[in-house]
Amino acid sequence: MKKALLLIVVVLLAATFLGRWMAADSGYLLVIRDQWRLESTLGFALLALILGAVALIILTLLGNLAWNLAEPVRATRRFRRGVARRRLKSGFILLMDGELDKAERLLTAAGRDGDWPLVAWLLAAECARQRGDGEALEEYLQNAAKSRRGDSFSGLMRARFALDDGRPAAAHQELKGLVEKAPGNKRILALYADVLERERDWPALCALAPRLRRALGDAYAARRERRAWLARVQQLAQKPGFNDGDSRARELRDLWKQVPSALKQDPAMVARYAGFLAQLGEGSRALSLVKEQLERDWDDRLPPVLEAIDDVSPDELLQNLEKWLVDRPGNAAVLVTAGRVALKARLWGKAQNFFEAAANSSQSATALAELSRLYLALGDQVKAAKVLERRVAELDGQLPDLPLP
Repeated sequence: MKKALLLIVVVLLAATFLGRWMAADSGYLLVIRDQWRLESTLGFALLALILGAVALIILTLLGNLAWNLAEPVRATRRFRRGVARRRLKSGFILLMDGELDKAERLLTAAGRDGDWPLVAWLLAAECARQRGDGEALEEYLQNAAKSRRGDSFSGLMRARFALDDGRPAAAHQELKGLVEKAPGNKRILALYADVLERERDWPALCALAPRLRRALGDAYAARRERRAWLARVQQLAQKPGFNDGDSRARELRDLWKQVPSALKQDPAMVARYAGFLAQLGEGSRALSLVKEQLERDWDDRLPPVLEAIDDVSPDELLQNLEKWLVDRPGNAAVLVTAGRVALKARLWGKAQNFFEAAANSSQSATALAELSRLYLALGDQVKAAKVLERRVAELDGQLPDLPLP
């Protein structure tokens, strides 16, 4: 519309300029051919030429229209396309109404003759899918793939059907090829990420993270990447059939070097990695990681890592825990961890004090359970029973209000 208006303005300006130029001097035109002679003003000659050109264009358009209407092949083709459009519309409505047989017949006919074969074949595939006809489904998807840009749509539908049928491996294989063909397709990338997470293929999901970030944004990719790396660290640390702790710890350290820098500052990631290092006999390294992370950003998930450290003396661990309690008195996570480390050091009174402080500060279920167990071990059954009563009373407030005898 804007181009048409601009063209009109240009024509009007040109006509105005030409009119003023002709008004100043109309000019004179003389054409002689043998005995034939034509005399006219230059303005009239130009006007006649313009009108002749316009008339020629109009006659050409009218002639082309008349030819199209009269030519039988084109007329038949237009008629068939019109019928195909109506079939596509009717087939879609019948599909929504659940009349699958009629819808499929109309949609396959629209796919053969219509202007939108891809849409028709995909809808026909949906009909075959709902009828449970796998052979027809595959045929329709192959026909859809032959349409312009049909590979991605048909492959995406095939992958979705495979997932619905409980065949994630088939969906994985289909989507892997589609990601290479259409690396920027957001729907394909998101579905591929879902499949990788469902199959627990964490290395592939980690490798896919840069593409997810470019196509779907940082927030979406960061969530996927974080879950993948957390699971990947756990998968390696708990890999079955691998009893050599030193070799497993070495592989875990090598994997940590591949973790993105931003995730190395994530408290949950540091806690998981350090916890597994502690379990594999690398307590000193785990303690250093926890201390460095807590200096940057405190998180209650980190102190419990010290419970798993066996190759560092409990006294040294208690010194760090007590130092943290100075800055955060009453922190239940630190108190419970300190109590358990004190138990390892066989400091029963100190452990009791830590558990009592944790129970009094936050009514921690873990602290109450540890305190009750310690009282029983010390032979103080009365205190153990009282702690259990406190735990029951704490749970009582969370129970639904029901009639009791």
